[in-house]
Amino acid sequence: MISSQLPLDPQWLLHRPIAGPRNGHIGEQVFCEKWLELQQREVEFLEVDEPEHTMNLDRILRHVQLPEIGERECSVAASWACYLGCNIGASVIHLGDRMRAGAGDYRRFVAAWAIHNTRSIGVNGGYRAIEIMLASADHLNTDPFSYGGLKRAPDLSLTDYDVIEHLWLWLGTDEGTAWLDDCQCEIDRRQAAAWRAENAFNNATSTSNIAKSG
Repeated sequence: MISSQLPLDPQWLLHRPIAGPRNGHIGEQVFCEKWLELQQREVEFLEVDEPEHTMNLDRILRHVQLPEIGERECSVAASWACYLGCNIGASVIHLGDRMRAGAGDYRRFVAAWAIHNTRSIGVNGGYRAIEIMLASADHLNTDPFSYGGLKRAPDLSLTDYDVIEHLWLWLGTDEGTAWLDDCQCEIDRRQAAAWRAENAFNNATSTSNIAKSG
């Protein structure tokens, strides 16, 4: 067997979320960046006859048994990563950790997702969480007199559901948990830096105003 290293060509598959992280939302930005970094990480080829390109997402979704990983699957996965950085995504993670004793490490997050993704008329206008997660900008309700949310559901496939489900399963593995912890450390670091910058700006502004009034 021959062992070699080949980097994933970032132009081959882009790993861009459908909607993208929002400005000022550090969590969403960090999860998107860390997910792209994970998918572009160098991979090891153990057999000379393996495909020219192999990526981490292909390995994560191996049980879905897709004929190939395309841009749609990458976009869905990147949207999931972005979702982890919002408050609602964080609540699923928190619920999953609370369910560890009953569901086990591996299935704790997908169990929490099953609860969170249940359709309820009184929640999110009756749309499933996955529909909100994978909605493009033209599906959003921008009417200034409405409560926001979606104006219509995106057309999702069974593969979209399978991809999201197996990503939550992967998050419960040792590798997924380590990646999650790494993301959280970077979020904490950036939030602390943002707080220090804001505090320094406020102190400088306050000192300037006192000097002018004096």
